[in-house]
Amino acid sequence: MLAIAEGFGESPVPGLLLPDVDPEALLLRPPEPPVVPPRVAHRLRQPNLQAQAQAMRQEAEALGMRVLTPSDDDWPERLSQQPLAPLALFVKGDVGVMQCEPACAAVGSRTPTPYGIDAAKDLCAAMARSGTVLWSGLARGIDGIAHAACLAAETPTVAVLAGSLDCIYPPEHENLAASIVAGGGCLISELPPGRRARRGHFVRRNRLLAAGPPAVLVVEGSLVSGALHTARFAADCSTDVFAVPGPWQSERSQGCHRLIAEGAGIVESPESLLQSLGLVMHSGKTALHLEASAEQQTVLAQLSSGPRPTDLLRRECALEDVAFLRALFGLEQNGWIERLPGDLWRSVTG
Repeated sequence: MLAIAEGFGESPVPGLLLPDVDPEALLLRPPEPPVVPPRVAHRLRQPNLQAQAQAMRQEAEALGMRVLTPSDDDWPERLSQQPLAPLALFVKGDVGVMQCEPACAAVGSRTPTPYGIDAAKDLCAAMARSGTVLWSGLARGIDGIAHAACLAAETPTVAVLAGSLDCIYPPEHENLAASIVAGGGCLISELPPGRRARRGHFVRRNRLLAAGPPAVLVVEGSLVSGALHTARFAADCSTDVFAVPGPWQSERSQGCHRLIAEGAGIVESPESLLQSLGLVMHSGKTALHLEASAEQQTVLAQLSSGPRPTDLLRRECALEDVAFLRALFGLEQNGWIERLPGDLWRSVTG
């Protein structure tokens, strides 16, 4: 009922989407303008609001969709922890995938360069093979590469659409959307059946991409791209942001360079990205979560680019001697690093 009153517009209505909103109290005592726009205040007082909600649910279910609200057990809790939490989601596929970890959103340009395509394929394939559930927006370019990587690795993927699930956009990705559902993933949207996305809906969609998984990877994007919107939303809900550096003259690399300058993690290789996500590759193309301390993660980050002698590794980690040795011993005991002849240490990634 609140979602219908909010209106599914291009710009969310903060008066209804704040995380601490009590739906029942709000419906009993609807707010007046300027807390909400006049049109929203009017819809909140419509006597047939409940009937509208029931009819919308029935229509969605007839089309093979499930309607989720924050009161459902399958509701992904991370989505309720952002500044503008969704009120309802329309889902096709396995709803449980939205709560699976490890997970990461992969976003970027709809018209990537050959460099960006290669980077996206390598990085997304590595994450998918590690069992990481990739979230993306089903758009052309980087989004499609991310979903395809999961399908190839038989790992579920989550597609967040700006329009309704019965109006797939872009239309050439209808088969991709069907494959995502058939492959154990899911499609989600805030918009009910029959609603096509307008320009502002893509920005609205991006906040779900930023809050759903615990990390976001930006491969390529200009300073005004949707990928940058996703990264900005991510910063508001404590989601880790990683960016791929690119040629300094490329317009599509400017967004990533800006994010790195603002503190985003820099992606140097698929292995370094996996380690930043708390994963380490093992034989058989599987991955294990690293229950590693911050000091251990520092050591692994330095070893991601190749073996290091002990003295150089200590200097690069900039850790106190006791903390460094403790991290080194713990990683060796768990089999995540090994000592080579010549006092060299290397990360065990396969």
